[in-house]
Amino acid sequence: MTLLRLDNLTVRRGPCAVLSHVSLTVGAGECVGLIGPNGAGKTTLMRAALGLMPAEGTASLAGLTAAARAAQAAWLPQSPQIAWPVSVRHLVSLGAMARGRPADHPTVQRALDRMALGPFAGRTANGLSGGEQARVLIARALAQDTPLLMADEPTAGLDPAQQIRTMRVFRDLAAEGHSVVVSLHDLGLAARHCTRIIVLHAGGVAADGPPDAVLTDALMARVFGITAYRAETAAGAVFFPMDTVAP
Repeated sequence: MTLLRLDNLTVRRGPCAVLSHVSLTVGAGECVGLIGPNGAGKTTLMRAALGLMPAEGTASLAGLTAAARAAQAAWLPQSPQIAWPVSVRHLVSLGAMARGRPADHPTVQRALDRMALGPFAGRTANGLSGGEQARVLIARALAQDTPLLMADEPTAGLDPAQQIRTMRVFRDLAAEGHSVVVSLHDLGLAARHCTRIIVLHAGGVAADGPPDAVLTDALMARVFGITAYRAETAAGAVFFPMDTVAP
């Protein structure tokens, strides 16, 4: 089942095209890592797909009403801080309420558990550390329980254990039949946890496929200007940027 389709998506800022004629589909059961250098258009692609900014071409979600999009896709922007002095449980419950569900819907407790936030449920959300607040916002998106989750740099600011936990949660969601599109700068996390990687570069899709097929030496040098170390271990793939290469 296709949950997201982009056809010739183009986004301009003045005379410059940030994205140019991007076409792709995301199906149920995929955990898609969206990677690329700074300015490659990762955030722009997700926002345009959700109809949150003007774009040319078509996006299957952008044609829906705001209420319909809220039922189909949860959006987790880059917003690591919480301004409201409400409890963690209440803030997470807003995700369920966005779907017209009660504040005590089972998806709320499930989201708290998935992000290991049970001990924090009664605490004031904006009094937590930055990393803890980031986990609360992830849980709020999880509580929406939508077919598609789009997350922009959700692991930024998290410690290594919580980065791994978050990516495992996303991979588990995909295994349950949801789809996740997550933008990442950590190529190791993408290689280890994503079922598919889309590389944005120079306004278009430079590569799209399984991590092993995408994260090649040639692509790393061309798109990121780096060399990388890769290996297979009993726990899965290891991928680590090593050095820059001459332009």
